[in-house]
Amino acid sequence: MYGKQNVLSTGKTNSTQSWLIDLFFMISLLGIFYALWIGGHALFTPDEGRYSEIAREMVVTGDYITPRLNGVAFLDKPVLYYWLQASAIQLFGLKEWALRFWPAFMGVLGCVLTYFTGRTLFNRRTGILAAVILATSPLYYGAAHYANLDLEVAVLISITLFFSVLALHAESTKRQVLFFILAYIFCGLAALTKGLIGIVFPAMIMGLWILMLNRFHVIKQMRLVTGLILFLAITIPWYYLVQQANPEFLHFFFVTQQISRFLTHGDFNNKTALWFYIPVVLAGFFPWSFFAIQAVIKNVKAVWNDRKSHSAELFLLLWLVLIFIFFSIPTSKTVGYIIPIFPALALMVGHYLDSQWEMGLTKSFKAGVIGFVIASYIFSMAASTITWLSLLPITKAAIPYLTLASSAFLIAATIAWKLLKKGKSARIFYCIAAMAVTGLLILSASTGVINDKSIKPVALSLKPKLKPTDEMVAYYKYYQDLPIYLERRITIVADWTAPDIIKKDNWLREMWFGMPFQNTKDWLINDEAFWQRWNSNKRLFVIMNKDYYATFAEKAKDTIHQYGSYNDVVWVANQV
Repeated sequence: MYGKQNVLSTGKTNSTQSWLIDLFFMISLLGIFYALWIGGHALFTPDEGRYSEIAREMVVTGDYITPRLNGVAFLDKPVLYYWLQASAIQLFGLKEWALRFWPAFMGVLGCVLTYFTGRTLFNRRTGILAAVILATSPLYYGAAHYANLDLEVAVLISITLFFSVLALHAESTKRQVLFFILAYIFCGLAALTKGLIGIVFPAMIMGLWILMLNRFHVIKQMRLVTGLILFLAITIPWYYLVQQANPEFLHFFFVTQQISRFLTHGDFNNKTALWFYIPVVLAGFFPWSFFAIQAVIKNVKAVWNDRKSHSAELFLLLWLVLIFIFFSIPTSKTVGYIIPIFPALALMVGHYLDSQWEMGLTKSFKAGVIGFVIASYIFSMAASTITWLSLLPITKAAIPYLTLASSAFLIAATIAWKLLKKGKSARIFYCIAAMAVTGLLILSASTGVINDKSIKPVALSLKPKLKPTDEMVAYYKYYQDLPIYLERRITIVADWTAPDIIKKDNWLREMWFGMPFQNTKDWLINDEAFWQRWNSNKRLFVIMNKDYYATFAEKAKDTIHQYGSYNDVVWVANQV
């Protein structure tokens, strides 16, 4: 509960020195942990290729108002993420590690502020445990190594909620005002990254917290006018400027992309069941999932018995439950949407483990450890079986990594079981944390062999051949990472008047949505226009899926003068 002071080591828990020591080691170790192999593999598609290309085009064109993908307005999301990516390109160059710099940075920042919140609300040990738990959660770690918006918006929303709960429990007016101001700033940044959820989540959680505790006097302390001014100062300038540049933006962004996506059963990808996020959270929070169940039960009991004395725990529960329900309602779901609940879950588990630290092995803690041991043995056996019997299409290059991961789980489960018999609760935590770090580093190191869908090898082979006067064409399939690796706009051949475009949530609809915002007739062309160019004096390089090649070659006849292939990709040219 609020006010209790426990530590992992001896010393004055609230001294400036202990804060500085914790922050120094946490930032240093997490920085190294999150930086390893961050640039060791090609961009994943579609997300990393798409969002990184938008940032590259901002840098090239100097237009930081209208995001563009392959020259076409891409107004599905607000602009902050693209600005961050563009800044990384400006500072470090067009490199894979640079494109993943901001997700990794935000990942470390989220862990550090989880520590800060846990220590301020509860105690030092809770803060440290919560930060370690969050940093070693596979879904959070993976998102911090993936160049898309999910991790950034999750961290910005979480920081907003961190400062909100700290303000609500501040011991002085000065600290309360500071925390509320910081909450409003990060709320604005979250809205500038993802839109309405940046403000909806904090308002929803704080509103229900105030209602359940009957603390309406807090509203007067929240400096709402100041908060509104800060929020609008951060968000309105870009929304105004992009609307001026693209008059249909506000309707498209708020109605089509924000409200309709949530309220309707429209034609969006990833249609899933209502319970989709249950296994996602259990797997994405492993190996802490079993302790998360215990922690949630503990918090529910505490709040049920006396919610006024456990107001911080109530806030964390509302954070977890409301966001989980919110994202479970729409039929369109992606794995990364649920990440905003992970910091709250990490705080609850950290606080739960802190309560178990000096108590020996309680029944609930034993149950969590046993669950971890069983799950680890199952994973180890499954991984070994898959490898030996070739049950899944795994490349030979990936087998050593799978074997290492299997061994790590097996060793950790065995050690944890022995420590459980000896009653060493603290050492069990260290064992599980070490296994999590090892497993995630193995995963990070293996991404180079896992990612076999990138067009990078083809792009790098074509790049020296391409002259400024040549035209690069994608024939009936747009490869999201092709423009960024070639560093040029691509001509795309497709049926842009097909009546079913609106019904398919894919690259074709992304481009089609953006076409009305500018004239794209020069580079978004149909089949007839393509063959006119192919038979002209202009040299064209054309890339396509191998399934299209037979039909293409029949039409091209004897005009193919260059040919190459890679996996399921074929490229040709009409001149030497």
